[in-house]
Amino acid sequence: MRFLSFKKGAAIDLARSARTIGSKAMKAQGHAPQEKPKSPLAVSGRIPELDGLRGMAIFLVLIFHCFTSGVGESYPNPLSFLRYATRLTWTGVDLFFVLSGFLIGGILLDARGSSRYFHVFYIRRACRILPAYLTFLIVMVACYRYFYPYHRLLVEPVFQSTMPWYSYLTLTQNFWMATRNSPGAPVLAITWSLAVEEQFYLTLPAIIRYIPPHRLLYVLLAGIFFAPILRTTMLLEFAHVNGAVFTLLPCRMDSLLLGVLIALLLRRDSIWAFTIAHGRWLWGLLGGLALGIPFFNLDAGTTSLRSATIGYDWFALFYATTLVIAVTQANCILGRLLRVPWLRGLGGVAYLTYLIHTAVFIIVMAVFRHHGNIYWSGGDLAASGGAMLLSVAIAKVSWELFEKKIVRWGHSIKY
Repeated sequence: MRFLSFKKGAAIDLARSARTIGSKAMKAQGHAPQEKPKSPLAVSGRIPELDGLRGMAIFLVLIFHCFTSGVGESYPNPLSFLRYATRLTWTGVDLFFVLSGFLIGGILLDARGSSRYFHVFYIRRACRILPAYLTFLIVMVACYRYFYPYHRLLVEPVFQSTMPWYSYLTLTQNFWMATRNSPGAPVLAITWSLAVEEQFYLTLPAIIRYIPPHRLLYVLLAGIFFAPILRTTMLLEFAHVNGAVFTLLPCRMDSLLLGVLIALLLRRDSIWAFTIAHGRWLWGLLGGLALGIPFFNLDAGTTSLRSATIGYDWFALFYATTLVIAVTQANCILGRLLRVPWLRGLGGVAYLTYLIHTAVFIIVMAVFRHHGNIYWSGGDLAASGGAMLLSVAIAKVSWELFEKKIVRWGHSIKY
């Protein structure tokens, strides 16, 4: 879920265009290219398709929390089919993890030789994450103080917490969620993934800095393969705390490390050239993975054995393949889709939208519908859709008036 700004995007676009035009021209003349394509990822620049992928990730999460998990109808009500058809949208968080690993891993790989490596990285992370997060926590405290007492019967289940307040300030709430096998107050439950990512960012910089590049590949692969083994073992041996497989970093690191692995490999000219030359293979892999997705809808729980063994990795690989196609084939139909302005705009405000959307949904439903779930009425569906739009609008205003200035200051500090 990282939402980073890049510069010199024109350099990447120009490099892609030059490769495409030059390749076509040489083919037309009957000549083979003299040089293999070189990876443009070493050039620091904005990749617009990644904004679209961010937008896709937050859209999936919005659908899950504002519609799928909120549906209060059951079979044979038609709304129950909507819940069934969309219940895998929770995997949007895995797309966030893959993207975060790719973007943060790439930044660290490019800056690993800098004498200001740790200093600059953590200042920039703090500028991006903490202001919005701390403001969100303050607003939730205000809601608990001034909104909760007047709507107690409707919102008590979502404001009551079993987590100590300091766990949210220290970004350790996922440990408490795991040990107590409870998400805590639902209005704050969404923060588990932020805790996972921030814990990941405490360890990844040292790994990239001190492990030699020729060994880093094996360390990443080891982490990717270890995570599903750990999840499966925990589900079989410690079923009473099955929530841990969803909220703890060691259990979720495979998606994050897969993103880092892609960032590492695509910075090698030979790998970049191979992906350019064999783009059809990537599409074939993506199609095969897509065909397997309905299998997981039969048992779509986040802590089911099917999800824990191969489900998380299946979706991570699906999203990782989508990312590689988006980065290496900018002019394909997927690349054009990801550059749609509204999707990129949604990706640009994904961070705060992610933090606040469950709280906004709960408050909107309580105030305007006087109940918590979605039932088969136009008013409920409209209120839920309105909560989604309101979340995005609040995030956009916050970005323009508040967050952007702090992030720009952070990026003024150079490696």
